[in-house]
Amino acid sequence: MRLRVWIATLMLTICATAAMAQEQPWPSKAIRWIVPYPPGGGTDIAARIVAAEISRSLGQTVVVENRPGGNTIIGTGAVAQAAPDGYTLGLITDAFSANIALERKMPYDSEKDFVPVVQLLQVPFALIVNPELVPMRTLPEVVRHAKANPRWLTLASLGPGSPHETAASWFKSMAGIDMLIVPYRGGNAALQDLLAGHVKSMLYGVSAAEETIKAGRVRAIAVTSAARVNAAPNIPTFAEQGFPDYQFASTFGVVVPRGTPPEIVRRLNAEINKALETPAVRTRIAATGGEIMGGPPERLAQVIHADVAKYRKIYAIPGARPN
Repeated sequence: MRLRVWIATLMLTICATAAMAQEQPWPSKAIRWIVPYPPGGGTDIAARIVAAEISRSLGQTVVVENRPGGNTIIGTGAVAQAAPDGYTLGLITDAFSANIALERKMPYDSEKDFVPVVQLLQVPFALIVNPELVPMRTLPEVVRHAKANPRWLTLASLGPGSPHETAASWFKSMAGIDMLIVPYRGGNAALQDLLAGHVKSMLYGVSAAEETIKAGRVRAIAVTSAARVNAAPNIPTFAEQGFPDYQFASTFGVVVPRGTPPEIVRRLNAEINKALETPAVRTRIAATGGEIMGGPPERLAQVIHADVAKYRKIYAIPGARPN
């Protein structure tokens, strides 16, 4: 009899504990934010700026976890496999859309395994060169020399299908130059090789290259945005230098695993939008060369759809599709 009472009491305790755990308000523990790129690049910087702000507003630490590789597929796959409990966020760039456009084999369903939360920002690239290897100061000069000297111009990218390589391949096709694109696993590694003279150029976020540009260790030739970047107003656009149809910006967004409760998605959207409006975050993001976006989850879904269409259009250009 006593055994039965003890078992019954134990079961009631377990059920009560489980119920209390389920009723704990979100968030009740640290949140991890998976960034599918190495530390130190533009994506990592942006995520850490926003993570610090929402950590304060949520009252829980938001830990940025770098999971690079596979043109973001490794890190994004980790998000898809995470529990849909609001404790795992994923940062995506338009590499997410590029992978769809390329019809890559992925360990997740891009359309079904994620819920969009918010579009963070857009980041144009700067074409930067090693000034000791590339003495030219304007884009037309670089293009003329590259046409006269096939494969003279080497450009570091973040791998086939990455926004950096797509932007480079598109420009290569548009300019009609024979340029050698060299893949790297991350922006920092590529930048170090550029500084060491192993490659001559790269397309990189203005933020990530800012210190080296100011120090004169690299020269910025052009930016890929439609207008000059506020953080670097002295760098002319591609359009200003003879390529009016060339515009490119990488999109940063936040997603969570499919099945995450709608109320948590709404809360995350509200908190991140609030963070993007704070003066400190706006100032720091502007300094990176990024344009703050924000908005409802539907906007990110629309941007992904538009980016997939954009990439398919670019990849249809001879020589622009990665191997």
